[in-house]
Amino acid sequence: MTQMLKVGIIGTGRAGRCHATAFSQIPGVSVTALWNRTRSRAEQLAIDLGGTNIEVYENWDNLIEDSRVDIISITAAPVVRLAPFAKAIARGRHVLVEKPLSIGLDEARKMTELAERSQTITAISFNWRYSPACQTAWNAIREGQIGRPLDIRTEWRMRYSPLWSSLPPWSELTGTLREAGSHEFDRVRFLTGWEFKKVVSQIKMSEKFPGKTSNETPSTHDMFASVLAEMTDGSMGAFRLTITPGQPERQVTICGDKGTVTFNTEWTISYPAGRNHPALTLGSELKVFRQQVGEDYPVLLKVMDRDQQPPGSPSGQHTWNRLISDFVKAVHTSDVKHLLVPHLPHVSDGLAVQEMVVACERSHTEQCWVTMRP
Repeated sequence: MTQMLKVGIIGTGRAGRCHATAFSQIPGVSVTALWNRTRSRAEQLAIDLGGTNIEVYENWDNLIEDSRVDIISITAAPVVRLAPFAKAIARGRHVLVEKPLSIGLDEARKMTELAERSQTITAISFNWRYSPACQTAWNAIREGQIGRPLDIRTEWRMRYSPLWSSLPPWSELTGTLREAGSHEFDRVRFLTGWEFKKVVSQIKMSEKFPGKTSNETPSTHDMFASVLAEMTDGSMGAFRLTITPGQPERQVTICGDKGTVTFNTEWTISYPAGRNHPALTLGSELKVFRQQVGEDYPVLLKVMDRDQQPPGSPSGQHTWNRLISDFVKAVHTSDVKHLLVPHLPHVSDGLAVQEMVVACERSHTEQCWVTMRP
């Protein structure tokens, strides 16, 4: 395929902007169409992209119908993802969808069925697979540096400042399980090749985040989730997910019968637009430490050149850049099964994670172990 690939983006919030940035950096790819529920946000993104030929649509149906669009990127709220996903596939468009696939599990299964029958390229955006540290850990495990993996532990404390006057951008996903858990559940499957068999969880719910103003519409969010999972081959996974106004943390440790690999996040100070106070925000995952049997100290593993994060590029944007580059490669090569881009997540990976989230919620409600469906 040698002609210019044209991209339409449905939803121009933070994720939509990051998708647009990633697509715009790839030679032979152009963002040409935008839609957002609040039109002014799409118009502003069009201005920021500097595209005089970018059309802002009144509704997403017309954007998908535009015969000039080759790729549809769906980053709108999860409650409205099924309909544009189904229509885009029906019109033969290639589709990248943000996680989670949808709010409801039935919708997620429908989207997976559509993707599996489609002859166009589809993928879900589990972008944290592509951090330099995660890619390095994946290589180390495949090379046998820690032997057979036995267990994995993750901790993610998401920072939420009590000084903020509005909810964080991921609040619509209802908290820790759907925002942090979805990424970490996916990375367990990605790093180890395991599947979830049984799960037990404890969840702490809250009707508001710290600092949420009283005039906002009340809604329920999980502020804390502790999850223990039995994986294939008798391996175990432990997850601790928290929303905190205090110190953030994000660490992944995989233990094997010959050693351990660990990577964590370096946090950065930023000044969010419109706020006069600093925020400690998600930084970069750049380093992996390995300690084998017989090694007195952990060893810093080398990050391969292809996985290096460019200076000045935030880790979040870098991971989207890498994922979307793979997605475009799959489009150019008609690689429906992702054989040439094995790290690119399938829509079915999104379903597997969403089933895990629902199982955790059920386990908390029923106070028991929940067995995953085969």
